[in-house]
Order: sequence, then structure tokens, then C-alpha cells
Amino acid sequence: ERITTPFMTKYERARILGTRALQISMNAPVLVDIEGETDPLQIAMKELSAKKIPLVVRRYLPDGSYEDWSVEELII
Repeated sequence: ERITTPFMTKYERARILGTRALQISMNAPVLVDIEGETDPLQIAMKELSAKKIPLVVRRYLPDGSYEDWSVEELII
């Protein structure tokens, strides 16, 4: 049913990590064990590798429609 690839692009990865790091720096709840880590970007990377980031990627198609993929569904 889906048209686009299930692989996360480097641009999506950068946007997801940046967005999540900003959320963490503004005291959003952390969804993984941080083990003393204080850098929001490093925490976001741990969340991404554990597929625990609660964000959705919207991919626009040439005809103007779009597909939504949750971060958990995408292959890193």
C-alpha cells in the first residue's frame, strides 16, 4: 500500500534527531535509560537506536499527496 521506501534518509535522521534533542533540552520526558548522559543529542541518538522516538515523518509525493511513517516503522 505504501509507495515510498521504508528506509530513513539522512535528512530525515538529522531532522528527527534535532527535533527530539530540542524537546529533551526543554525537559520532555526521556524514553530510554540515560545512564548519566546529559547531552540532549546523545540521548536522542540512544532513543533513535532503541526506536523509541514518538515522532511521525511526513513524506510528500510529487502529486501533492503524502505518506506518514512513524519513526518506529522506519529502518535506520
